[in-house]
Amino acid sequence: RWQRGTLVGSGSYGKVYLGMNLDTAELFVVKQVAFMAREKGEEVVQLEQEIALLAHLEHVNIVKYLGTELNAVTNELSIFLEYMPGGSIADLVQKFGELDELVIRKYTREVLEGLAYLHRKGIIHRD
Repeated sequence: RWQRGTLVGSGSYGKVYLGMNLDTAELFVVKQVAFMAREKGEEVVQLEQEIALLAHLEHVNIVKYLGTELNAVTNELSIFLEYMPGGSIADLVQKFGELDELVIRKYTREVLEGLAYLHRKGIIHRD
């Protein structure tokens, strides 16, 4: 059981919301994608590939995949992901202004460690 909260942003395939597990009060992010009932186009195939990849990734610098849920009534797929309360680096710059060099180094190192992990797995990040 879960509840959708406020809109966090828009991704390449849909909208991203804050969500809450109503049994544990755990916060997470929900990427929701609506599609036609019989649609099996390139976007759906890419989304299926993204989910299959996410399900097998485990690294401290990569957002964790928590699961999916398909609503057959609304033809909406919900992808549940780890909630990162700090948001993106762009969000931090917007909130705090120019970042200190040590902060930039820290985030750059974390991004590069995550990318290196993906590359070791033969995955290229496209964003």
